[in-house]
Amino acid sequence: MKTVEEIISLYTTRSRVNDNAKQKMREIRDYYNGDIVVPLPELDTDERSAVANLLSQGLDQTAMRIASTSPDIYCPPTDSRTKKARDNANIRRKALFGWWEHSRMDLQLSKRARHLIGFAHTCVQLRFNRQVGAPEWHLRDPLSTYPATMLGVDDMRPRDIIFAYSRQLGWLRQMYPEAARKFSGDGTATEDEPIDLIEYVDGEEQVLIGMRAPVQTTMWAVPKPTENKALVVELERAPNLLGETPVVCAQRISLDGAQGQFDGILGMYQMQARLMALEVIAVQKGVFPDTWLVGRAGETPQIVNPSDGLTGEVGIIRGGDLKDMQMQPGYMTNPAIDRLERAQRLTAGIPQEFGGESTSNIRTGRRGDAVLSAVVDFTVQESQRIMARSLQEENRLAINMSKAYAGSRKRSFYVSTKNAKGRVDYRPNENFDSNDNVVSYSHPGADINNLVVGGGQRVGMGTMSKRSFMAIDPLVDDPEFEHDTVIGEQLEQALLSSVQQQAAEGAIPPGDLARIMELVVNNKMELAGAVEKVQKEAQERQAELVPAGAPAAQPGLALPGAGAESAEMAPPVAPPEPSLDELLAAL
Repeated sequence: MKTVEEIISLYTTRSRVNDNAKQKMREIRDYYNGDIVVPLPELDTDERSAVANLLSQGLDQTAMRIASTSPDIYCPPTDSRTKKARDNANIRRKALFGWWEHSRMDLQLSKRARHLIGFAHTCVQLRFNRQVGAPEWHLRDPLSTYPATMLGVDDMRPRDIIFAYSRQLGWLRQMYPEAARKFSGDGTATEDEPIDLIEYVDGEEQVLIGMRAPVQTTMWAVPKPTENKALVVELERAPNLLGETPVVCAQRISLDGAQGQFDGILGMYQMQARLMALEVIAVQKGVFPDTWLVGRAGETPQIVNPSDGLTGEVGIIRGGDLKDMQMQPGYMTNPAIDRLERAQRLTAGIPQEFGGESTSNIRTGRRGDAVLSAVVDFTVQESQRIMARSLQEENRLAINMSKAYAGSRKRSFYVSTKNAKGRVDYRPNENFDSNDNVVSYSHPGADINNLVVGGGQRVGMGTMSKRSFMAIDPLVDDPEFEHDTVIGEQLEQALLSSVQQQAAEGAIPPGDLARIMELVVNNKMELAGAVEKVQKEAQERQAELVPAGAPAAQPGLALPGAGAESAEMAPPVAPPEPSLDELLAAL
């Protein structure tokens, strides 16, 4: 167990060591939000950059492609030969999907993709919700996250971690009223006064500490409380029943250290903003030129009467001449701005297609897709692999947490995720015989559009079944229902073709065809039901025309003369025309 002093000392050390990395993250955040200051005195203090925000465009487009397809979960049975192990594996998989839905994983993955691309980090904390009886995923801000040193991209489980964030005194008064009274002191503090919170998590415990302001320590010692105001207060301390740190931190792969995709364009963006601001200043001075009163030799220039165009007042000057100082942007300004924009796109991998443009040298759509894929697909693929590994570790923690906190209590979830729909009932200690799971994307690197196109090509080549493609198609919510619907549509089309063919050959009376059309159009009956109904009506009508003692010839939908409505049986010189029942049976 760590004391408050040790936790504050650890936080101070880590915040100092990671200050440069956090500062770069803050710059990325500010540039993404458009909070850019152009340091030129000629501009207004509230002047914003007039440069296209390529960072925001590239980050959002890449992240949306990463999160456009959903990962799948496979839980291997502990023993594939036994039914119980296979059932437990299926229960484990459905429970994980249920927990994901409860934590709104689809939205979290979109946010996590932005963290991974922009900050080069993504961090998730798992907490057990006792009311729901299941673990929850909580996405933490990388700007306020201070994990213990990890040994590379394959090390996602920190030994301990510290989260630093702020809350208002009003929030503290609702959650921890006794501590709020210590912070309020003499009562002069407002409800909006910020209180810094330090949350420490490791394998043994979770500790929450409140501070009035950032602590400046001397020799890593906590300063003594001032008069009537406590600077540091321990708000909560709870044991960690899991026995391991419930946090997974993933980072983007780079050569040395964590590097975001857009770290290299910050200087270019700033320079482009300066050049654009200078060009704006030059254009303004070209439209509204500076006018100077230039004196003549030996004379003192003087404005006798200023002019006023609205009133028609004529200006009078004495001893000098008025001259307009015209200013135009330098001829190299626009080429320099364009070169900087191109350098940003090349450095960060931001194709023009992200903004709805197309390069002039691309003549075909296929070529454009090839260029876009070369720029984006590998970034998406690598990011999805990192996300899959992180989710796999998180699922292991969630299963262990459910067993530690729920034990043998029965829990239930309704799952709406495709390929796992339905109710799932489980007892963690009984059904979770393993925490093994595999999280994967069906086609890493493919967004939703490329996935549909690529899957359709594989089905056409015969390397993938239609049912397998439906299982990964993001546009198909229920593969089984969709499969049955497709089969039904194909049979309906075959039936329609059969009826049309018989009608063209004159095998179905016009009255029966009209009756079928009436049932389908006016009564909104399915084609199969309409044909079946008219078939029965024809058979009943034909049975009434057959004399007593004669064989019951009832072909149904057939023209007179086919042997059904004749009192005498036709000689067996030729086989009768096949009925619709026979045609349907043949189909």
